Amino acid sequence: MNARYVVSRAVLAAVLGAALYAGGLSWWGSVAACVGALVFFLLAPWCGRYVVKEDGGAAPFRRDERSRAIRDHAARNALVLTVLALAGLTIAYGLILDVAVPAAALGSVLGLAVVTYVVSDAYLRRRA
Repeated sequence: MNARYVVSRAVLAAVLGAALYAGGLSWWGSVAACVGALVFFLLAPWCGRYVVKEDGGAAPFRRDERSRAIRDHAARNALVLTVLALAGLTIAYGLILDVAVPAAALGSVLGLAVVTYVVSDAYLRRRA
């Protein structure tokens, strides 16, 4: 990682913080967003999710074929688990309990899908 990349990302993070502050966010929220963006920009080249192209200009992050395949596989895993969980809810609440499905149960299925995607993505990146 070169100094030009770090300086340009620090400027982008500062512009984001300033824009959020000008938009009405509190100063500490703007600083937190600025720091969060800067941490993302500094960690992204090492996380394995992106390929950094030095000649990329303002958008140096690119996804290669391996990254796309891993993303697709993790999304497929999350989709399959979501479908199975919704089928289980339908059977449990529609046939066995004969009551409406509570919204909290549907929210739990969505949370399970997100966790499945993140865990599957991390596992596949470490394995490959």
